[in-house]
Amino acid sequence: MPIRHPLPRRSALMLGPLLLTAGLARPAWAAFPDRPLRLIVAYAAGGTGDLVGRLVGEGLAARLGVPVVVDNQGGAGGAIAARAVSRAAPDGYTMMLAGNAIFAILPHMANVGFDPVKDFTAIANISESQRLLAVRNTLPVTTLAELVEYGKRNPGKLNYGSAGIGSTLHVMTEMFRREAGIEAVHIPFRGSAPAVQAMLGGDVDFMIDTGVIQHAQQGRLRALAAVGDRRLPQFPDVPTLAEQGYPNVRTSGWQALMGPANMPREVVTLLAGHVEALLKEPAFLDRLSRVGVVPSFRSPEQLAGDLAEDTRQFGAIIRTAGISAE
Repeated sequence: MPIRHPLPRRSALMLGPLLLTAGLARPAWAAFPDRPLRLIVAYAAGGTGDLVGRLVGEGLAARLGVPVVVDNQGGAGGAIAARAVSRAAPDGYTMMLAGNAIFAILPHMANVGFDPVKDFTAIANISESQRLLAVRNTLPVTTLAELVEYGKRNPGKLNYGSAGIGSTLHVMTEMFRREAGIEAVHIPFRGSAPAVQAMLGGDVDFMIDTGVIQHAQQGRLRALAAVGDRRLPQFPDVPTLAEQGYPNVRTSGWQALMGPANMPREVVTLLAGHVEALLKEPAFLDRLSRVGVVPSFRSPEQLAGDLAEDTRQFGAIIRTAGISAE
């Protein structure tokens, strides 16, 4: 008969409460959220990025049942906001709304104090910018193939405008130029609007931009290619760059929710699920469309992959082209 060794009375008394509480213990994230969230927006108040941030904050607050406080921290191309988030506690109570330029371009141009991949957790993509490659009407080309042929026949004669050195549109156009094998002079402007105006005046030959869409619709510019994963609804007959032989120029501008590195997977999944649900609500989608934003949900895994690829792709172009901040 086996010998049993009963627990000493003291040990049995200590074990009892442990057994009772073992089933009640919950991880810290199980009560998430139980206090207000902070959403750092990497843009100044009043712009499109700020408006998107406030809409997302309001939508998440309604779904989560706690306030979401929007904290505008613009400046330094978004580096100030990104540094603040990268150093925050990874508990889900601090997030940021930011565009891919902050992660995929800025770290290659300056010492920003954060690693764009290692220091953040991808939560969910929210929107994508509509962008179009267009030419001035007086340029003797009507298709993208003709633009490339013209550039090859007239090396160095073409120019293109952008919102500034190191801007997303500068790097994207440089990416296209190199893929197409043409020479073109870059003309940087202080923002997108003056660049578009110069194009309308005949001083800029072509651009990749959001601001050209309305003018192309009105016939003041000529649309040659949509930039991004799909055709633009305003130009259903204008193929994407990928459809026309340039699949590597795949990225557009996106805005996403990011958090500090090492956030609990359960919290990330919860937040991403609420973002995905928001992007299916007609009222929310209507409000986004009014500020000129196209909804584009991507899961944490998809967003992390896109971020890593954009960082690699843009970094290679910046190094090869020798682009540096002025």
